[in-house]
This record gives sequence, C-alpha cells and structure tokens, in this order.
Amino acid sequence: MPKKVLIVDDRLESLWKCAELFRERGFEIMTCRQSEKALGLFDQYRPDVVLLDIKMPGKDGFEILKEIREKDRRVCVVMLSALGDSETVVQAMKLGADNFAEKSTDPEKVLIVVEKELKQKEMEMEIAFLKAEQGIGPLGVDHIIGQSEAIRKVKESVLSYANNDLPVLLTGESGVGKDLVAGAIHNESSRSGKPFTNLLCPGITPTLFEAELFGFERGAFTDAYKARKGIIESAGGGTILLNEIVEIPSHVQAKLLLILQTGVYMRVGGEGKTIHSKARFIAATNADVRDALRTKRLREDLFFRLNAAPIEIPPLRERREDISFLAQHFIRVESRKIARSEVELSGKSMDFLVDYDWPGNVRELETLMRAVVAGGSEDVIMGRAFITRDMKAGKENGLGSRLKDAIRKETESIEKQMIAQALHRFGGSRKQAAEYLGISYRSLLFKMKGYSLRDELPSVQ
Repeated sequence: MPKKVLIVDDRLESLWKCAELFRERGFEIMTCRQSEKALGLFDQYRPDVVLLDIKMPGKDGFEILKEIREKDRRVCVVMLSALGDSETVVQAMKLGADNFAEKSTDPEKVLIVVEKELKQKEMEMEIAFLKAEQGIGPLGVDHIIGQSEAIRKVKESVLSYANNDLPVLLTGESGVGKDLVAGAIHNESSRSGKPFTNLLCPGITPTLFEAELFGFERGAFTDAYKARKGIIESAGGGTILLNEIVEIPSHVQAKLLLILQTGVYMRVGGEGKTIHSKARFIAATNADVRDALRTKRLREDLFFRLNAAPIEIPPLRERREDISFLAQHFIRVESRKIARSEVELSGKSMDFLVDYDWPGNVRELETLMRAVVAGGSEDVIMGRAFITRDMKAGKENGLGSRLKDAIRKETESIEKQMIAQALHRFGGSRKQAAEYLGISYRSLLFKMKGYSLRDELPSVQ
C-alpha cells in the first residue's frame, strides 16, 4: 500500500509541483492550502508523512508542527521553506521536525529528503523488531503493523493509555498480538526504561502462584529457607503483563484487586510487613470475558477494576487490508535475519493470503512467512492454498482422513525445514536453535530424532 503524504503549503504553484511528483512516484497525496484546516485533515487522513510550509497566513508551520507532535510523536514531518538560514532549521528541529527541505523549483530535492527519512524509520523499526526477538526490549506503537481502521483505533488507545497508570485489559483471540500491544504501552510510557515482565499465568502451578507473584519470607512454607522477592517487587516501577489472567487462582485474584485499589501487599508469610507496589499492571486474555465472569474464572470486581482501560484487538480476518503489509514485513525481517534475498510474492499467493481466514491470526501468518523465507520460495503458500481448497471440497465429499494426512505431511515438511534452517543458522547449537524456534530444548531433540536430524545437519537451500 502506498505511503500517504499530507502537503500543507499556501502557495498553489509549489503545492501542485510537489503533489504531482509524489503521485508519479507512487505516494497517495492530500493537499491543504489553509493552515487552519491542516490539523483536521491530519486527524482524518492519518498520513505517514507531513510536508509543512513554515511561512503561511494564520498559523505558521511551527505552530502546526507543535500541535501535530502533541497528537503523534512518530509521523515523519519535513518542514519546507524558501529560507535556508540555520536559525530556522534549528527551531524546526527543536520542535520535533524530522528534517528540513528548501522549497525550490525542483521538488525532486524534497522527495529525496522524504525518501531518506522513510528509509531511516523503516530501518529503526526492523532493528527494534530484531532486538525484541532477542529479548532486548518491547516494541513501540510504530511496530503494530497495519493501516486498517481497527488497528488505527488500537494504536490510538495505546498512546492514550501509555502515560497514565490505569490498569489495562487486552482482549482478543490467540495470536492477534496482545503481547505486542502490551509491550507498546510500556515502551510509549514514562516507564519504558524499566523492566517489562510478561508473566504467562498458565505456566505457573496454582499452588505456587501466590509465592511467585508476591514473594515469600523465610520459613513461610516448607523449603522456604530464605526470603525471596516476588515478580511484583522485582518489577520495581516497570510494567507487568498478566498473560491469560483468567488462569490466576480466585484467591490470588482477590489479592491482586487489593493491590490495584491500595497499592500495597504482603509477601507470603510476611504478616504485618506491607510492601508498596510501584508496578503498572496490564492484563490479557483470549477467553470470552462474559463466559469467564459467568463461570467465576474471572472475579467480577477485578474485571471492573481492569476494564477502566480496555483494548480489544481484532482478529486478522477482520482487517484483511493489513495482511499484505504484515506478510511483506515478516518476509523482510526474516530475510535480513539469515542474510537472504527477499522472496517476492505473486498475485496468486497474495490473493490466497488475503482470502484465507487465519484461525491462528498474525502468529500463523508470521510462521508461514518464516517457512517461505526458509525455503526461498512461495511454494509453501501455494501448497497451503491447495490444501485449503481441497479441505473445502473434502468436507462436501467425505474425504476428511486423506486431507488430514496431506495437511500433516505439509506441516511436517515445513517444520523440518525450519528446524534445519535454525540449526544451520546457529552452527548446530541446539540450545540456540530451540530458543529461536520458541520450543523447549527437549522438544527440539524429540523433533530432530523424528525427522532424522540428530546425527547430521541437512543442506538448506
């Protein structure tokens, strides 16, 4: 999808020249000659780039820049002026402009500046993605990929909730990106330099949950030979994501509610010794909240406290216009990871991606794009397309077992290829390969044995 550019310039000739050139180069253009209307168009159009003239009747470019930065710190803003004096440039940069371009008879110079800034922002995003995958830190709101209305609302909510201390409740199907949104809230907040803790609640034994979350004093229970900080205390002034909150035992939910209300709690066995929590809480679940409330898996009082700042993340099938962006992004990131040229997707492949319903959402799409990059071909997409087509026919013709077998073989082929790719990437290190693939070391050994990858590494295309 083309990048959107808003050009704000009161001079018709320079506005027209710039707009024509940018359209020829594939940009989507919106123009504005009246400074008073610029902010309204910005809100309505949500551009990727703003070209902003400094000298205009009414509000000047500096005033508009200031107001744009209050709304959006990330949009690329390039200031335009016939004056190239250093004071003007310095003032523009201090107010948050990304760059400065002199208006001239040649709008190509403006285009060069814009393309340079967009490329820089793209590189920054990809570096941040690679860092996040290596566990170096969460990503900001810019890394929530998509331009659909649904995702635009999610991004607005992230920025709105980032700098207050309200607890946030994230809902949405498995694989929609709740972890990414939680990380973006943290990264956009004043807590961004402090720890971000992603606590996967189903992975904690219910009987140990209280001790893990709140910590414990020496002698609090058998084997408590010394006091230990809990997750809340260790987080300090950072952010804690309670992932799948409905899996937290009810009595622990009651204590969590008390923390949200009063900001204080006690370690297990620490009667009378209160600790003040400095952490911010974000809760997430893929469960049906109404059903969780009805079955008492989620306390109603805790829900009301968390629901002060709700964000519902839509499934991928409800924002199909974002699929091509996501697919190309995942291909680009994965290709750079393993130093391979990017696979170009044909129209047929992209049509399938957009039409497919993605029950596994963004996570499923990312996994498929990894397989595309690992194999160096879009064949895996077309294979999935044929299987999906045959599944529909099979349901009508009673061919379920054969289709299941075909799906299993296709899945195994992709999995084997991805494991081989990971092993080669890390020079045969099974531990690093397991971490990269997101599976346990034991699972990797089991799969390597099943695919006869234990004794030697197969060649990877």
